[in-house]
Amino acid sequence: MDTIKSYRDLCNEIEVLEWRVEAYKDEIKALNKLAKIYGPRDISAIDYSQPRVKGTNQIAFEDYLFRLRQLEDHIYLHEDAIKNMTKTKEKIKGKLKELKGLDKEVAYMRDIEGKSLKEIADELGYSYQYIKEVSARSKITY
Repeated sequence: MDTIKSYRDLCNEIEVLEWRVEAYKDEIKALNKLAKIYGPRDISAIDYSQPRVKGTNQIAFEDYLFRLRQLEDHIYLHEDAIKNMTKTKEKIKGKLKELKGLDKEVAYMRDIEGKSLKEIADELGYSYQYIKEVSARSKITY
């Protein structure tokens, strides 16, 4: 079913965006260390007018601020996209729940809820073999 495929694709895209947000947050932590934002332990004063502090790999303060702003913008945009995609995902899920017929119900439970065919058979009161046949048929039809 195109709707179920779209739903799964949307779920995958949300997951990828969540991974990106985590990567951006990790990069901010690394950037803070590299910029020595709280000051290096072995230097008593920091000259931010120089591109690098002698004897360290500290980046220039302007470079730090520029990259930090980029990362924060990425995080904001990704989190906003995740929020909107999650709303869409819930709308699709709600519409799919309304589908009628055993084939569609099995497809919904299998593809959206992630249930095994055994769980579906038990829940719906059918034999595992029959649900397996319905499932195979729905993969072709939908």
